[in-house]
Amino acid sequence: MIETEREFESFAAGRRTTSRRWLLLAVPAVALILVALVGVVVSRDQNGRSLPAAPQGSRGNPGEAGNSSPAVTPSGPMAVFPGMTPSKVMDAWAGRWPVPVTVDGSLHIIRVTLPGKQGRLSAAVGQPSKDRENEVAQVLCMVKLPGAVQRQLLQTLVDGCIGPVLGAKERKAVFDWLIGIDFSAPTYEFRRTSGYELLANHNSDESFALNLFAR
Repeated sequence: MIETEREFESFAAGRRTTSRRWLLLAVPAVALILVALVGVVVSRDQNGRSLPAAPQGSRGNPGEAGNSSPAVTPSGPMAVFPGMTPSKVMDAWAGRWPVPVTVDGSLHIIRVTLPGKQGRLSAAVGQPSKDRENEVAQVLCMVKLPGAVQRQLLQTLVDGCIGPVLGAKERKAVFDWLIGIDFSAPTYEFRRTSGYELLANHNSDESFALNLFAR
């Protein structure tokens, strides 16, 4: 197991003891861990996790703060997407991208070069813990870009990467939200509903991530 994958698994497991508000501030770290999976070096905090500085100008849904201090709240069992299993997500991915799957602890990871010069995708399905192997708590999609974030890439990630755990109406809502965001400069944006939290992280002209967490 490579070091970055151990960190990724540690972060996924550690989320059980964090509040969802803290997650909204910590998810940029997850995106950069996926960047590390495709060969980019990131900094670490005192606990050994990847921890980038949050970019300025982050936004949330109307009425929700994207840059506020984390609120400490009681945490319960890690949330999952109802009726979803890692194998269902992987089967959907295999129908679109027939590439090998790496299973590492609670993670299922694929890497694929997207068509049309969209970039190199590293995607992972995360279980809530090793003993809950038939549940899905998160879907993480990181693209090493050849250039700017394009509409075609957003459609590919919504339909192909996070799409298996979302319904058709929600995929459309997510895509409409994404195309309304200016990704011409580094930024991270979050969308929160009763069923999930989604982070869109454009940390440079070389990487873009969608990180979806059940709630």
